[in-house]
Parts: sequence; C-alpha cells; structure tokens
Amino acid sequence: AEYKAGYDKLTADNSEQKAQLDKASADAAEFKAGYDKLTADHFEQREQLNKAAADAAEFKAGYDKLCVDTAEQQAQLDKASADAAEFKAGYDKYAADAAEYKAGYDKLTADNSEQKAQLDKASADAAEFKAGYDKLTADHFEQREQL
Repeated sequence: AEYKAGYDKLTADNSEQKAQLDKASADAAEFKAGYDKLTADHFEQREQLNKAAADAAEFKAGYDKLCVDTAEQQAQLDKASADAAEFKAGYDKYAADAAEYKAGYDKLTADNSEQKAQLDKASADAAEFKAGYDKLTADHFEQREQL
C-alpha cells in the first residue's frame, strides 16, 4: 500500500509536471507567436519606412525638377523680356529715323515749293521781258518803216 501510495504520488507529481510542462510549452508557443508577430510588424514597418523614404526621395526629385523647370521658365521669360526690349529699341530707332526722314522730306517739299515759286516768278519775269522785247522790236521795225 505504501508502494502504491508512492506510485500514486509519483503519478500525480508526474501529471502535475506534465501539466506545468504543457503550460510552459503553451506559454513558449504563445511567446514565439508574439515574437514572430513583432518581427513581422518590424519588417512591415521597415517596408513602410523604406516606402516613405522612397516616396520622399521621389517627391524631392519632383520638387527639384519643378525648381529647375521654374528657373528655366524664368530664364525664358527674362530672354523674352530682353528680346522685347531690344525689339522696342529697334522700333523706337525706326520711328525716330522715320520722323527724321519725314522732316527731311517735308523740308525738301518746302524747298521744292519755294524753287517752283521762284521758277514761276522767273518764268513770269521772262515772259514780261519777252513781251517788252517783242514790243521794242515791233516799235523798232515800225520806226524803221516810218524812216
């Protein structure tokens, strides 16, 4: 009976140890599952961080391109402004030359009109002189006939 009581105690202890071992195994499995989830979460967060870093790099590249494009457009605008100023200077010179040409043309026209008036006066004087000469010649012939 003592042997059986020892055996029963040993069996009970064995069952208790088996239960503790099963609980420890379950705890270890639960801990491993938690560790595996933590590891998976860590890698997922690392992937998200890597994606965020890639997105940030892509955004920065886009921003840098936008800055370059803006600078290029500003340079084109500056060139267009310079070209417009150069064109305006050329136009202003053309307008000044045209005004100078018109002033010269107006002076030439005035000089021409003055010379025409002088020519008309000289023609009138010559006609008057010829009329006087013709009269003198006629008078001369008339006096000769009378002689």
